Amino acid sequence: MSIRLAAVTLALILLNAQAEAARVVGYVRDAATQRYLYTEVHEQNLAPDGSVQTGVTTYFDAQGREIARKTLDYRGNRTVPIYRMDIPAVRYAEGISSNTPQALVFKRDGDKEERKALPLDDGLVAADAGFNQLLQDQLEAIRKGDTVKFGLIVAGHTNRYGFRARKVDEQKLDGQTVLRVLVEPDSLLRLVVPAIALSYEPRTKRLLSYQGVSNIIDPDTGKVYKQISISYGGTPPADARLPAIAVEAR
Repeated sequence: MSIRLAAVTLALILLNAQAEAARVVGYVRDAATQRYLYTEVHEQNLAPDGSVQTGVTTYFDAQGREIARKTLDYRGNRTVPIYRMDIPAVRYAEGISSNTPQALVFKRDGDKEERKALPLDDGLVAADAGFNQLLQDQLEAIRKGDTVKFGLIVAGHTNRYGFRARKVDEQKLDGQTVLRVLVEPDSLLRLVVPAIALSYEPRTKRLLSYQGVSNIIDPDTGKVYKQISISYGGTPPADARLPAIAVEAR
Protein backbone atom coordinates (compact mmCIF):
# COMPACT_ATOMS: atom_id res chain seq x y z
CA MET A 1 0.00 0.00 0.00
CA SER A 2 1.44 3.40 -0.97
CA ILE A 3 1.94 6.10 1.68
CA ARG A 4 -0.68 8.24 -0.05
CA LEU A 5 -3.24 5.41 -0.14
CA ALA A 6 -2.50 4.60 3.51
CA ALA A 7 -3.08 8.23 4.46
CA VAL A 8 -6.39 8.32 2.59
CA THR A 9 -7.47 5.05 4.22
CA LEU A 10 -6.60 6.38 7.68
CA ALA A 11 -8.51 9.59 6.99
CA LEU A 12 -11.58 7.58 5.96
CA ILE A 13 -11.34 5.48 9.12
CA LEU A 14 -11.13 8.61 11.28
CA LEU A 15 -14.07 10.23 9.50
CA ASN A 16 -16.11 7.06 9.92
CA ALA A 17 -15.24 6.93 13.62
CA GLN A 18 -16.41 10.51 14.01
CA ALA A 19 -19.67 9.71 12.21
CA GLU A 20 -20.30 6.79 14.55
CA ALA A 21 -20.09 8.70 17.81
CA ALA A 22 -22.19 11.51 19.20
CA ARG A 23 -22.37 13.54 22.39
CA VAL A 24 -25.38 15.57 23.51
CA VAL A 25 -25.58 17.77 26.60
CA GLY A 26 -28.80 18.53 28.45
CA TYR A 27 -29.11 21.49 30.84
CA VAL A 28 -31.70 20.80 33.54
CA ARG A 29 -33.68 23.29 35.62
CA ASP A 30 -36.58 23.21 38.04
CA ALA A 31 -39.52 24.05 35.78
CA ALA A 32 -41.18 26.31 38.36
CA THR A 33 -38.26 28.19 39.94
CA GLN A 34 -35.71 27.89 37.09
CA ARG A 35 -33.07 26.86 39.63
CA TYR A 36 -30.28 24.94 37.92
CA LEU A 37 -30.40 21.30 39.05
CA TYR A 38 -28.02 19.14 37.05
CA THR A 39 -26.38 18.40 33.70
CA GLU A 40 -26.88 15.34 31.50
CA VAL A 41 -24.11 14.20 29.13
CA HIS A 42 -25.31 11.61 26.60
CA GLU A 43 -22.53 9.77 24.77
CA GLN A 44 -23.76 7.52 21.97
CA ASN A 45 -22.25 4.99 19.59
CA LEU A 46 -24.04 5.06 16.23
CA ALA A 47 -24.46 2.60 13.38
CA PRO A 48 -23.52 3.76 9.84
CA ASP A 49 -27.18 4.68 9.24
CA GLY A 50 -27.13 6.98 12.29
CA SER A 51 -29.19 4.76 14.59
CA VAL A 52 -28.06 4.55 18.21
CA GLN A 53 -26.42 1.25 19.18
CA THR A 54 -25.16 1.82 22.72
CA GLY A 55 -24.82 4.77 25.04
CA VAL A 56 -23.69 6.10 28.39
CA THR A 57 -25.45 8.97 30.15
CA THR A 58 -23.65 10.67 33.02
CA TYR A 59 -25.41 13.08 35.36
CA PHE A 60 -23.61 15.91 37.16
CA ASP A 61 -25.02 18.20 39.86
CA ALA A 62 -24.96 22.00 39.60
CA GLN A 63 -21.39 22.00 41.01
CA GLY A 64 -20.16 19.59 38.33
CA ARG A 65 -19.94 16.47 40.54
CA GLU A 66 -21.07 13.14 39.12
CA ILE A 67 -24.29 11.94 40.79
CA ALA A 68 -25.57 9.15 38.53
CA ARG A 69 -24.64 7.03 35.54
CA LYS A 70 -26.65 5.01 33.05
CA THR A 71 -25.56 2.50 30.40
CA LEU A 72 -27.84 1.60 27.49
CA ASP A 73 -27.87 -1.03 24.75
CA TYR A 74 -30.37 -0.56 21.90
CA ARG A 75 -29.05 -3.32 19.64
CA GLY A 76 -31.74 -5.83 20.55
CA ASN A 77 -34.61 -3.34 20.64
CA ARG A 78 -34.52 0.28 19.45
CA THR A 79 -37.28 1.51 21.75
CA VAL A 80 -36.84 -0.82 24.75
CA PRO A 81 -33.11 -0.82 25.46
CA ILE A 82 -31.35 -2.97 27.99
CA TYR A 83 -30.12 -0.44 30.54
CA ARG A 84 -28.99 0.16 34.08
CA MET A 85 -28.97 3.43 36.01
CA ASP A 86 -27.19 3.83 39.35
CA ILE A 87 -27.52 6.69 41.84
CA PRO A 88 -24.94 5.68 44.47
CA ALA A 89 -25.62 8.42 47.04
CA VAL A 90 -29.13 7.13 47.69
CA ARG A 91 -28.32 3.44 47.01
CA TYR A 92 -30.74 3.31 44.10
CA ALA A 93 -30.58 1.38 40.84
CA GLU A 94 -33.09 0.51 38.14
CA GLY A 95 -33.13 -0.91 34.65
CA ILE A 96 -34.03 -3.63 32.19
CA SER A 97 -31.80 -6.72 32.20
CA SER A 98 -33.35 -8.43 29.15
CA ASN A 99 -35.68 -7.41 26.32
CA THR A 100 -36.43 -10.76 24.69
CA PRO A 101 -39.05 -12.09 24.65
CA GLN A 102 -40.23 -9.91 27.56
CA ALA A 103 -38.78 -6.92 29.36
CA LEU A 104 -37.25 -8.02 32.64
CA VAL A 105 -37.29 -4.88 34.79
CA PHE A 106 -35.69 -4.37 38.19
CA LYS A 107 -35.51 -1.72 40.86
CA ARG A 108 -33.24 -1.66 43.91
CA ASP A 109 -33.95 0.93 46.58
CA GLY A 110 -31.60 0.51 49.53
CA ASP A 111 -31.91 -3.11 50.65
CA LYS A 112 -35.19 -3.71 48.81
CA GLU A 113 -35.24 -5.14 45.31
CA GLU A 114 -38.14 -5.77 42.92
CA ARG A 115 -38.14 -7.66 39.62
CA LYS A 116 -40.90 -8.17 37.08
CA ALA A 117 -41.43 -9.43 33.52
CA LEU A 118 -43.51 -7.13 31.32
CA PRO A 119 -44.93 -7.87 27.83
CA LEU A 120 -43.51 -6.38 24.63
CA ASP A 121 -45.83 -7.94 22.06
CA ASP A 122 -48.81 -5.58 22.23
CA GLY A 123 -48.35 -2.60 19.90
CA LEU A 124 -45.73 0.11 20.24
CA VAL A 125 -43.71 -0.05 23.46
CA ALA A 126 -40.92 2.12 24.83
CA ALA A 127 -38.78 2.30 27.95
CA ASP A 128 -36.43 4.94 29.33
CA ALA A 129 -34.51 6.76 26.55
CA GLY A 130 -36.17 4.48 23.98
CA PHE A 131 -39.15 6.78 24.55
CA ASN A 132 -37.37 9.43 22.47
CA GLN A 133 -36.50 6.86 19.79
CA LEU A 134 -40.17 5.85 19.52
CA LEU A 135 -41.31 9.45 19.18
CA GLN A 136 -38.68 10.11 16.52
CA ASP A 137 -39.90 7.07 14.58
CA GLN A 138 -43.50 8.33 14.81
CA LEU A 139 -42.75 12.02 14.37
CA GLU A 140 -44.08 12.31 10.80
CA ALA A 141 -47.40 10.75 11.83
CA ILE A 142 -47.60 13.06 14.85
CA ARG A 143 -46.74 16.05 12.67
CA LYS A 144 -49.64 15.16 10.33
CA GLY A 145 -52.04 15.22 13.28
CA ASP A 146 -52.21 11.54 14.27
CA THR A 147 -52.45 10.58 17.94
CA VAL A 148 -49.89 7.84 18.59
CA LYS A 149 -50.63 5.40 21.39
CA PHE A 150 -47.94 3.28 23.00
CA GLY A 151 -47.00 1.40 26.13
CA LEU A 152 -44.35 2.94 28.37
CA ILE A 153 -42.36 0.70 30.68
CA VAL A 154 -41.33 2.54 33.85
CA ALA A 155 -38.68 0.48 35.60
CA GLY A 156 -38.85 2.69 38.68
CA HIS A 157 -42.44 1.47 39.15
CA THR A 158 -41.74 -2.02 37.70
CA ASN A 159 -44.83 -1.53 35.56
CA ARG A 160 -46.12 -0.63 32.09
CA TYR A 161 -48.63 2.14 31.36
CA GLY A 162 -50.59 3.29 28.32
CA PHE A 163 -49.58 6.69 26.91
CA ARG A 164 -50.44 8.79 23.88
CA ALA A 165 -48.58 11.49 21.95
CA ARG A 166 -50.06 14.28 19.84
CA LYS A 167 -49.02 17.46 18.11
CA VAL A 168 -49.56 20.75 19.93
CA ASP A 169 -48.35 23.10 17.20
CA GLU A 170 -45.52 23.91 14.81
CA GLN A 171 -43.91 27.32 14.72
CA LYS A 172 -40.81 29.29 13.81
CA LEU A 173 -38.65 30.27 16.77
CA ASP A 174 -35.47 32.26 16.16
CA GLY A 175 -35.50 31.12 12.54
CA GLN A 176 -35.88 27.45 13.43
CA THR A 177 -38.93 25.27 12.86
CA VAL A 178 -40.09 23.74 16.14
CA LEU A 179 -42.67 20.96 16.47
CA ARG A 180 -44.20 20.77 19.94
CA VAL A 181 -45.52 17.41 21.15
CA LEU A 182 -47.58 16.56 24.22
CA VAL A 183 -47.36 13.11 25.83
CA GLU A 184 -49.85 12.04 28.50
CA PRO A 185 -51.33 8.86 30.02
CA ASP A 186 -53.98 7.25 27.82
CA SER A 187 -56.19 6.67 30.86
CA LEU A 188 -57.60 8.44 33.89
CA LEU A 189 -54.03 8.58 35.19
CA ARG A 190 -53.73 11.83 33.22
CA LEU A 191 -55.84 13.45 35.96
CA VAL A 192 -53.02 12.92 38.45
CA VAL A 193 -49.90 12.40 36.31
CA PRO A 194 -48.58 15.61 34.69
CA ALA A 195 -48.15 15.58 30.91
CA ILE A 196 -44.74 15.66 29.23
CA ALA A 197 -44.01 18.47 26.75
CA LEU A 198 -41.31 18.04 24.13
CA SER A 199 -40.09 20.05 21.18
CA TYR A 200 -38.37 18.69 18.06
CA GLU A 201 -36.74 20.05 14.94
CA PRO A 202 -38.96 18.15 12.48
CA ARG A 203 -36.49 17.81 9.59
CA THR A 204 -33.67 16.24 11.62
CA LYS A 205 -35.99 14.89 14.36
CA ARG A 206 -33.57 16.30 16.92
CA LEU A 207 -34.96 16.70 20.43
CA LEU A 208 -34.66 20.35 21.47
CA SER A 209 -36.34 20.44 24.88
CA TYR A 210 -38.18 18.35 27.45
CA GLN A 211 -40.47 19.31 30.32
CA GLY A 212 -41.85 16.74 32.72
CA VAL A 213 -40.87 14.35 35.48
CA SER A 214 -37.18 13.55 36.07
CA ASN A 215 -35.49 10.20 36.55
CA ILE A 216 -33.04 11.72 39.04
CA ILE A 217 -33.77 11.68 42.76
CA ASP A 218 -33.86 14.97 44.64
CA PRO A 219 -31.53 14.45 47.63
CA ASP A 220 -33.67 16.79 49.73
CA THR A 221 -36.87 14.76 49.33
CA GLY A 222 -35.67 11.26 48.42
CA LYS A 223 -38.05 11.32 45.43
CA VAL A 224 -37.59 12.19 41.77
CA TYR A 225 -37.85 15.82 40.73
CA LYS A 226 -41.49 16.27 39.75
CA GLN A 227 -41.19 18.95 37.08
CA ILE A 228 -37.99 19.77 35.25
CA SER A 229 -37.18 21.52 32.00
CA ILE A 230 -34.25 20.40 29.85
CA SER A 231 -32.70 22.25 26.93
CA TYR A 232 -30.38 20.28 24.67
CA GLY A 233 -27.34 21.96 23.18
CA GLY A 234 -26.95 25.69 22.78
CA THR A 235 -25.09 28.08 25.06
CA PRO A 236 -24.16 26.57 28.45
CA PRO A 237 -25.86 28.33 31.37
CA ALA A 238 -23.78 30.75 33.41
CA ASP A 239 -25.13 29.49 36.73
CA ALA A 240 -23.84 25.91 36.36
CA ARG A 241 -20.38 24.53 36.97
CA LEU A 242 -20.10 22.18 34.03
CA PRO A 243 -17.79 19.15 34.01
CA ALA A 244 -15.02 19.20 31.41
CA ILE A 245 -16.81 16.56 29.33
CA ALA A 246 -19.83 18.88 28.92
CA VAL A 247 -17.72 21.89 28.00
CA GLU A 248 -15.91 19.83 25.33
CA ALA A 249 -19.27 18.90 23.79
CA ARG A 250 -20.29 22.50 22.99
